[in-house]
Amino acid sequence: MTEPLLSMRDVSVTYHGSGGAVPAVRRVSLDLERGGSLGLAGESGCGKSTLANSILRLLPPDAVVEGQIVLDGKDVLSLRPGGLRAARWTAGAIVFQGALHALNPVQTVGRQIAEPMLIHGTVPDEEAAERRTVELLGRVGLPAARADSYPHQLSGGQRQRVLIAMALACEPMLLIADEPTTALDLMVQAQVLRLLEELKEEHDLTLLFITHDLSVLTYACRDLAVMYAGRIVEDGPSWEVFGGPAHPYTKGLAAAFPTIGDPSSRMAPSGLGGDPPMPGSLPVGCPFNPRCPYATEACLEAEPELRIAGTDRRAACILV
Repeated sequence: MTEPLLSMRDVSVTYHGSGGAVPAVRRVSLDLERGGSLGLAGESGCGKSTLANSILRLLPPDAVVEGQIVLDGKDVLSLRPGGLRAARWTAGAIVFQGALHALNPVQTVGRQIAEPMLIHGTVPDEEAAERRTVELLGRVGLPAARADSYPHQLSGGQRQRVLIAMALACEPMLLIADEPTTALDLMVQAQVLRLLEELKEEHDLTLLFITHDLSVLTYACRDLAVMYAGRIVEDGPSWEVFGGPAHPYTKGLAAAFPTIGDPSSRMAPSGLGGDPPMPGSLPVGCPFNPRCPYATEACLEAEPELRIAGTDRRAACILV
């Protein structure tokens, strides 16, 4: 077996502020094979983006990361500043949610796409960077003239395509897509998903896709991991997890999607009541027990670990 491109072992992220320590991610372990695709699902506040940002050490100074993160054979947490700069954009790149906020409003998008190439020396000069920028824009479905546009002159879908082009500028091995379709309408969302699928195949990318939308992940990713209260509570092949969830939380996420053309589904939507717990005040035992329709007294005793729930599948529930 080949070494995974990304390996995370017992990764925990704790924010330290005036209110004390807040554990946002707790003892997460996962592997992502080269050329593979993994989707991270869960409600807002479950730790998905924090976990993703820890891979390239993009967290704020008050965040303390523990455990081990190995990207392309390098221990990310022990990299010195020069090594970390080299890993960003080349070993791994990220497409942030909210393209308007991620792009510099006073620079043209062409300049922003060319900048990482010039800094990392993947092109010999500015003329080559301009040619590569035009090539990247064409690859994401934008005309060359858009290189001279500023972010506010583009639509939401066009800005998202610019971010994808920028992330691909230095030909990274790992592409992290953090909620890249959340602010887009359904037609543009479908176009961006198809684009990511095509780019993954053409460039042999390894994809880590983050969203709360299970249906998007089952389309875009081969494997799926569901996070709740800072931990992974279920993982396995995406279609199997979505079609036959083993953890009650995953069942609630899957049931939240209405069935098109089914009046009963529209008139009586299912899903989950309430909200995920605050990271600084987790309930005793299983963090999901206050919202779980199957909770028993045993769920109050200890937080369950991941256990086998089928072929290549695991779930953290005592009922499994």
